[in-house]
Amino acid sequence: MILAKAKYGFFLLTICLWASFAAAQYSQYPFQLSHYDIVQYDSNKLDFPQGRANFEIFYKKLETLQNTGVGQINIVQYGGSHIQADIFSGECRTRFQNFGGGLNAGRGFVFPYRLAHTNTPYGYYFLYTGNWESYRNVERGKNCQMGMAGISAITTDTLSSLTLLIEPDNDLDYSFNHIKIYHSTDVNSFQIRIDSQLVVKSKTYPDKGFSVFQLRRYVDSVKIEFVKTDSIQSYFRLNGMLIENEDPGIIYHNFGINGAATASFLRCSLMEAELKSVKPDLVIFGIGINDAYGKNFNAQAFELNYDTLIRRVKAANPNAAIILATNNDSYIKKRYLNRNGIKVQESMYRLAKKHSLAVWDMFEIMGGLNSIVVWQKEYLAKQDRVHFTRTGYILLGDLLFDAIIQDYGNYLQSSFQISAAKPVTKSPLKRK
Repeated sequence: MILAKAKYGFFLLTICLWASFAAAQYSQYPFQLSHYDIVQYDSNKLDFPQGRANFEIFYKKLETLQNTGVGQINIVQYGGSHIQADIFSGECRTRFQNFGGGLNAGRGFVFPYRLAHTNTPYGYYFLYTGNWESYRNVERGKNCQMGMAGISAITTDTLSSLTLLIEPDNDLDYSFNHIKIYHSTDVNSFQIRIDSQLVVKSKTYPDKGFSVFQLRRYVDSVKIEFVKTDSIQSYFRLNGMLIENEDPGIIYHNFGINGAATASFLRCSLMEAELKSVKPDLVIFGIGINDAYGKNFNAQAFELNYDTLIRRVKAANPNAAIILATNNDSYIKKRYLNRNGIKVQESMYRLAKKHSLAVWDMFEIMGGLNSIVVWQKEYLAKQDRVHFTRTGYILLGDLLFDAIIQDYGNYLQSSFQISAAKPVTKSPLKRK
C-alpha cells in the first residue's frame, strides 16, 4: 500500500510539474512538444465556459485505469479531411496509448476506404474481392444507412470478401483478438464467415446492428467472407469494424470523411445506435471547416446541427466528455481570407456554454486571422491554405494531447489537494 501511494505521488508530481512547464509555453519532458515561435502556446488549453462535470468523470476513469490497470477508455475524434487521413488523430492515438507506460487497447475503427476510391488512414489496409458500391455522407445523391463513421459499402456479389492487414511498421503493436463488425442484420443480408479454426465464439446482435468475433489468438490479419446461406439473402452492407484486444488501456477511433460538414453526419441514421455500442468516454468534434468554406455560412444553422450531434453523443453516453475544436485559419480558393473562422469560434463557445462542453481553440492557438500564411511559410500548412503538411498535423495532434493532459494534471492536483485537506477521523477507543 505504501509503495502504491509512493508511485501515485510520483506520477502526480510528474504530471503537475509538466503542467507547470506547459503553462510556461512548452516542455521537452516528459512529453516532447515541438516548439515554434508562431504557435500561441499560452492559448493551448481547454476552455470551459460553463461547467466541466463530465470531464471529472473522464479524468477519474483515466486515473483509475493508470493506478489499477483495470478498464478501457474509448476516445472518438470527428472531422473532415483533417481526420480521415489519420495523421492528426493518429498522433493523438499514439500519445494517449503511450501515456503512463503504455495504454494500448487496440487500433479501434477501421474501414476499407479503397472501396470508396478514397484515401485509407495509415497503419492498415484492406484487400477485397467482388463488386462493391460505396456510400459516403457527403454524397447527397446516394441513399444508404450509414453509421457513426459516415461511410458504408454494399455488395450483392456472393464472391465478395475482405482481408484486413495491419501494417508491420506501426509505432505500436495493433494485433488483435476481438472484432466487432457493423453491418446489415436483416433476413435479406448475407452471413459473415471467418475461419472457424480461428474463431472461439461469435454472436450477432440484430437489434444493435453488429456481430462480435472472439479469436483464439492475437493476429495481424484476417479474411472475412460474405456467404449466401438462404435464397432470400441478396446483399451485405458494411458500416465498418472495430479491432481491439483485451488489454486495459485506451482505444482511439477516428471518424473523418473528406469534405464532410455538420449536415453530412446528420445523414448518418445509425450514428447514435452504433455510438451506444462504443460508449465513448471522450468525443472530440472538429467538424466545421467545410461548413464555413464560402460566403454563405449560417451560424444559426451550424449551431442547430451541432445541437443534434451533441444530443446523439449524450444519448449514447450521458457521461461523455465533449471537446469542440474550432476551425483552423484558412483561405478560400487560396486567394481570399476566410473570416468565417471567427464566426465558428464564436459559435463553438456558445455551444460549449449551452451544453457544458470544453473548447480547444485551434484558431487562436494558430495565431488567429491570417495565421495560416505564417504556418505555410514554416512548412506546416499546404499551399491550398486549408490543409496541413504531415509535420503540421503531427504538431496539432501533439498540441491537442498536451492541452488535454495539462487539464488532467490540473484535475489530479486539485483532487490531491482536496484529499490532503480532509481531516483524519479516528474511531473512539472502546473500553474493555
